[in-house]
Amino acid sequence: MEPLYAYLMIAAKQYEDIQYAGYYNVGPDDRDCFQTGALVDLFVKHWGNDIKWINRYDGGPHEANFLKLDCSKLKSTFGWQPSWDLDKAIEKVVEWSKNWLDGGNVRECMDRQINEFLKM
Repeated sequence: MEPLYAYLMIAAKQYEDIQYAGYYNVGPDDRDCFQTGALVDLFVKHWGNDIKWINRYDGGPHEANFLKLDCSKLKSTFGWQPSWDLDKAIEKVVEWSKNWLDGGNVRECMDRQINEFLKM
């Protein structure tokens, strides 16, 4: 929800005032830049039920050790800060996923999550 909210805010500001024309990156705060394994660990923690994962890294193709979007323009121009940290976002992904897998009311879950996000 975070990127969608930020991009809609940017579009509204740009519509209101041409001075905001340009490109903006939307991404996590520095505190939420996780390595892939740590991100999976966080997902597993929120999923619960004693699930586990196995790192099967085989040396595969080269990838950069660290990739990060520079969100400084967005933050300085609009004073934007993410509403949810990565822990909260993963918690909500797991909540939605379990709801969907259990055949629950996904619409109700999404509405509740959106309302919670917008109250921040």
